[in-house]
Amino acid sequence: MPTPPPPSPKNAVITNANDLIRSSLRLIGAIAPGEQPAPDEAGDGLIVFNEMVDSWNADRLAIFTTRIDDFPLIAGKQSYTLGTGGDFDMTRPPQIDSMSVILLNNPNNPVEIPLAMYTVDDWQNDIPVKNVDSTFPLGCYDDGGFPLRTLNFWPIPQQVNNARIYSWQPLQLATSLQAQVMLPPGYAEAFRYNLAIRLAPEYAVAVPASVATIAVESLARVKTMNAPELTLRSDLLASPSGYNYKADLFGIGW
Repeated sequence: MPTPPPPSPKNAVITNANDLIRSSLRLIGAIAPGEQPAPDEAGDGLIVFNEMVDSWNADRLAIFTTRIDDFPLIAGKQSYTLGTGGDFDMTRPPQIDSMSVILLNNPNNPVEIPLAMYTVDDWQNDIPVKNVDSTFPLGCYDDGGFPLRTLNFWPIPQQVNNARIYSWQPLQLATSLQAQVMLPPGYAEAFRYNLAIRLAPEYAVAVPASVATIAVESLARVKTMNAPELTLRSDLLASPSGYNYKADLFGIGW
């Protein structure tokens, strides 16, 4: 079953699209303090806001976390649709990072086995015979379809277990100007200042240098926070953490 959404954290910034748009317009001098954008201006701002969020949802460094969802596999079924209303009913994620099969022979102590994620080339050339049965699958080909992705498991599982999906948690689009927008820690400034830059061409105004600087710095801060840790590892070393180039560079014991 999909993981239920967590309660609103106390340290999250909660606002709505209208307030974000109004604040961003003030930053570029398109409206005066205390002034509200006209309804058509606010509507255009909502479009720009959602376009910005949508573009960030396609950028791994703008994604703040990976969500985990478990879904039951059906014996003898190879292909499953994923997305709203699909076999795996959840919001279609921008990207799936990895997948596992959860063996339920002992439900009190299930075993997680990572699945190989097949590319198009893998699925076409390395798996010439698709109709192969097994107790549980070893890999999955995700076609990346829209609005529903299709996940093809191989071999075809003949035992009822769960598929575990690790996917990008997208940032929240605004369904209306008054819809609540909850921002993870560190995102409020990045949203406000980068939205100002995107709105400036709509009003044919120049972006103040200070606004441009904060927009770049705030987004860079978010991406730095979300960047994966890249540690060089070697099978030749006994240390389970692999080769720590920073420790070696500075002569630190590890």
